[in-house]
Amino acid sequence: MTAKPTRKVVTRNVAIAGAITALSLLLSPAMAMATPTSPTDVADTTLIVTDLLPGDTVSAFRIADADIDASRNLTYTMAPGLPEAYDTIDEIAAVASDGTAFNQGSAMQAAASAIAAVLVSPDLTQVSAGDSVGLQLGSGYYLVRVTSTNGTTRVYQNMIIDASPEVINGDYAPRQIAPIAVKKTEVAIDKGVGPQYGAKTDQYSVGDMVPFRVTTAVPSYPADAKDATFIVEDTPTAGLEIDTTSIMINGAAAQSGVDYTLTATANGYEFRFAKAWVLAHPGDPVQITYNAKVTDAAFSRSADDVTGNTATITFNPNPYDSATAMSSDKATVQTYGYVFKKTTPDGDPLAGAVFTITLANGTQVTSTSGQDGYVYFEDLGAGQYTAVETTVPAGYRKVADQVFELGGAVAVADNPATAGVVENNYLVAQADVVDPAQPVLPATGGSGALLLSGAGTFLLVIGAALGVSARRRRLRV
Repeated sequence: MTAKPTRKVVTRNVAIAGAITALSLLLSPAMAMATPTSPTDVADTTLIVTDLLPGDTVSAFRIADADIDASRNLTYTMAPGLPEAYDTIDEIAAVASDGTAFNQGSAMQAAASAIAAVLVSPDLTQVSAGDSVGLQLGSGYYLVRVTSTNGTTRVYQNMIIDASPEVINGDYAPRQIAPIAVKKTEVAIDKGVGPQYGAKTDQYSVGDMVPFRVTTAVPSYPADAKDATFIVEDTPTAGLEIDTTSIMINGAAAQSGVDYTLTATANGYEFRFAKAWVLAHPGDPVQITYNAKVTDAAFSRSADDVTGNTATITFNPNPYDSATAMSSDKATVQTYGYVFKKTTPDGDPLAGAVFTITLANGTQVTSTSGQDGYVYFEDLGAGQYTAVETTVPAGYRKVADQVFELGGAVAVADNPATAGVVENNYLVAQADVVDPAQPVLPATGGSGALLLSGAGTFLLVIGAALGVSARRRRLRV
């Protein structure tokens, strides 16, 4: 097959009356916004790209240079080295747009990705200081690329823009292009917990298995992306342990393979997706579910410092280098605690009293009063509980069962039993719990003992006398 030339010139004829031509030439200097390609070319076209972020870089690569020759014919010179499928003006015109018809996976996006691989030096570049930039484009077709270095949660897509002269009232004029919102896909992740997969829950206690869900989508990279990074990871805080056997992705049990590599422990997991799979599934939904167990290390120190899991997605905001950015979301598991003080009838702290709570999951939680008398339970979900005194200190009687109810409206205090640890999730009992003393017989040697001893002796003497008298009466009969 004969090789195609690297540069092509295509001519399109438009009949222009001589008088109109002369008038056009007279008006051209006033219309010019930049220096035309040739004296017979029209002024440059203004392209405004919007919906940018500060620091975004907009670059324009010329695919085809348009010009109007001396005979008022529109001609095109193609850039060298274009892919064979896009090296004629008709092939380019078939996929170009005004930027408003962009769709992921469209013919334009496929063409833009193929062309971007061979065009390495931009004709124009401008960095956004706000939310838009304006470029003055000479006549022709352009690949417009937006890249980001500010680590935001988006991936930009290439566009092919037609900035060729258009015919207005029988003559060539600069093409009027409405502002174009940058073509992008947002990279987001959502973390949910509990049966409704909300942002937080307080319905679980120590020993419970808590359901979690992570929802995201595959970043939509251009086909010529350098790395197409897509990593999803999840890291629990203290107080949660992931059940690795429960991890599922899109409804199927998760296991490493061609599409992704999974690394999972009780302390977190990571899905690292293969580049080929990422490029083949732009925008596809990804849903990961699993269970995690609440442990006795659960905590709540402040509104922002509470037991939970943080899911993170890692991607390339600029598809053409290896720099990565992250987007994260967190779901929390709020637990509560209850504390009361155990005392003697005299108000002194009473150590050694053991109280037990039996949870709905069968877990038994115990707490023993220390020298300060405090008994406290932690890592409990919202609800009603009953603490039963299962070990009573010697010399005291069992106290009535302690019934209490926990929730976000009442469990808001620090635990006085844990000095040096700041917490914000305790219900502190307002009254001490008093064990009544066990009644005890007085010890020997006291006045009470002498009284009892004397009374007993008196009764024995009377009994003996009555017995002797009765015997004598029987003998006389």
